[in-house]
Amino acid sequence: MELRHIKSFLSIAETLHFSRTAELIHLSQPALSLQIQALEEEVGVKLFERNRRETKLTAAGFAFRDHAAAAVVQLEQAVRRARLAANGKVGLLRIGFISTAGNEIVPQLVRKFRESNPEVEFSLHNILTLDQIRMLDTGSLDIGFLRLPIGEHPELEVVGIHREPFVLVLPSSHRLAHKKKVQLRDVADEDFVLYERAFAPGFYDLLFGIFRDAGIIPAVRQTAGQMPTLISLVASGVGISVLPVSAVKHSAAAVVACEIAYALPLSEIGLAVHKRNRPAIVDHFRSFAMKELVGSTRLRKEKENQSKRTAK
Repeated sequence: MELRHIKSFLSIAETLHFSRTAELIHLSQPALSLQIQALEEEVGVKLFERNRRETKLTAAGFAFRDHAAAAVVQLEQAVRRARLAANGKVGLLRIGFISTAGNEIVPQLVRKFRESNPEVEFSLHNILTLDQIRMLDTGSLDIGFLRLPIGEHPELEVVGIHREPFVLVLPSSHRLAHKKKVQLRDVADEDFVLYERAFAPGFYDLLFGIFRDAGIIPAVRQTAGQMPTLISLVASGVGISVLPVSAVKHSAAAVVACEIAYALPLSEIGLAVHKRNRPAIVDHFRSFAMKELVGSTRLRKEKENQSKRTAK
C-alpha cells in the first residue's frame, strides 16, 4: 500500500472533488483516479461513490478515513524523529561529571543545548573520574566530564575544556587565612586532607608532583573521593588541602582559598567520549560543548586583556 495513494484518498475525502484535489496535489485527474482505483483494489472495498454530480465516501470510506489519517500522522512523526535522531537532535544522553564540573560547566551546557534541542533527554550523574573511564569503556556512559590527566586510554577521545589554578584551602580560623598568597613551605609541617588516588590517579600524581617540587612530603591525615567532602574536612579542622579553585568557589563552608605564591601546573577538566560506536547525539552535543566552551574562554580572555589595557 503506497503512502501517496493514501494521501490522495485523504485529500479527496476532505474536498469530495476529484478535479479540485488533482489541482491541489499537482496531479492529472486520470492519474489521481488510477491511484484511488489501485487503493480500492488493495483494500478490497469501494471507498467512494462517484457520479457526474458528486463524490461521496462510502461507509467503508468513512471507516478507512479516520484510521488512515492517524496512520499518516504517526508515519510523519516517525520520519521526523528518524531525521532528528540522524542529526543528533533526539534521544537520551548519559553524562557523568565530577563535582566541580557539576557546579557550572555541565548545568550551563545542558540548559543551552536544550534551548535548540528540546527533544533530547539527559541522565546526569556525579561520578568519580576512574568510574567514568570504566563506564565510557563499557558503553554505560556517553559523555564524561572528568579531571585530567587520566593516563593512556587509547579507546577514549579526550579534550581539555577548562583550566584553573590550584589554591591552598585553609580553615577560616587558620593563622594564615588572612594572607592573599601563601608559600607551601609555610604549611609543610601541617596535616593534609587530600584526594584519594584510587579515584583519580593522574590528578593525585599531579598534586604530589607539586608537593615534591616544593620540597614537601605532606602528612596525609585523611583522604576522600569528593572535593566537597575534603572541604568539609578542612572546615572541621582535620587538615588543610590543595584543590582546584573551582572546588572552593561555590562552597559555603568556613574555609578560605589562598593563592599559592609560585607558578604551579594548572588543573584541567576534560570532556571524554568513546572513539567508536557512539550515536549521532553524542557527536552533536560534543561539538556544541566545544563551541560553547571555546567561545566563552575566548570572551573571558578578551575581557581580561581589556581590563589590563584599561589599568595601564
